[in-house]
Amino acid sequence: MAYNLSIEVFGSGDSPTHRSHWGFMINKPGNLEFGDLLQVEVVDSDRLWYGFAPRYATKIIDKAAVGMCKLTDLTSQQRHDVIKIIEKVPAPKNSIGLCQDWIFDALLSLEIEEFVPSGTSAFWKGMVGRPAREVAAACGTQWTAFA
Repeated sequence: MAYNLSIEVFGSGDSPTHRSHWGFMINKPGNLEFGDLLQVEVVDSDRLWYGFAPRYATKIIDKAAVGMCKLTDLTSQQRHDVIKIIEKVPAPKNSIGLCQDWIFDALLSLEIEEFVPSGTSAFWKGMVGRPAREVAAACGTQWTAFA
């Protein structure tokens, strides 16, 4: 396959008030240098509104990145289709949901369209709010640690 689809985890998430940040990472297999990060970021901290904030051809490993969990392989056409689906997922607004919840919502759409294996969204729903070390342990051999 031409690409990997993963969830990249930023920050330890050890505090319930400071959960890890999650984003989708699409990169070529074996290339841990650059990839496409599809994420939401806070655009209004008073109302806790998020906006879609993709970073294409960005560094995969940065100072906050802990690691990533591979979800599936994608062809070039599937990569294009997956990005279009993720772009359409509404970003959280009015303190309803955070980036991890947005990832779950996007995974539901990807699972319905059969881009990720059945059960993927349920697995990640169970990871919401967990520290990065627990996510890494649950991902097992699909986890790539950066530190």
